[in-house]
Amino acid sequence: MIAEAATLKAVLVPEPYEGFDQQFIAGEWRTGRSDSVNQDYNPYTGEVLVAIPQANRDDLDESYEAARLTQKAWSALLPGQRAEVMRRAASVMEVRREEIVSWLIQEAGSTRIKATLELEAVHAVLLEAATLPYLVEGRILPADAAGKESRVYRKPVGVVGVISPWN
Repeated sequence: MIAEAATLKAVLVPEPYEGFDQQFIAGEWRTGRSDSVNQDYNPYTGEVLVAIPQANRDDLDESYEAARLTQKAWSALLPGQRAEVMRRAASVMEVRREEIVSWLIQEAGSTRIKATLELEAVHAVLLEAATLPYLVEGRILPADAAGKESRVYRKPVGVVGVISPWN
């Protein structure tokens, strides 16, 4: 019974994530190859929470090329398959809820209430995003030719790079 409980706990509560010094580059988690390292500090204690080797231009180019090669297969997936990727990410957030809240408190100086609200907001947006693959639609536009119509279909345009501010 004790062994079963330990196994169940291991399945329900994964080991804390430790790969914060890693970046997803060209399909794998690894450190960036820049000489620059970003130090992430606890605003309360000043302690370094994690040192993150930054990506360089070669890392960026590799990421772009891998995304470009993968994009065609991603866009060919059925809406439910793309939605499932986002639902799985939301599920990871649910399983790691306390860990995420704890990191928001340590890393961003959030209170527990604020951190919980931030997690819930991101979780809700992710679940909403999982509905979007079903909402892609085309339109029929008027045409100046008798008996003809113009159809507009939406399709992915390709890889988009974003440098986003964080906290």
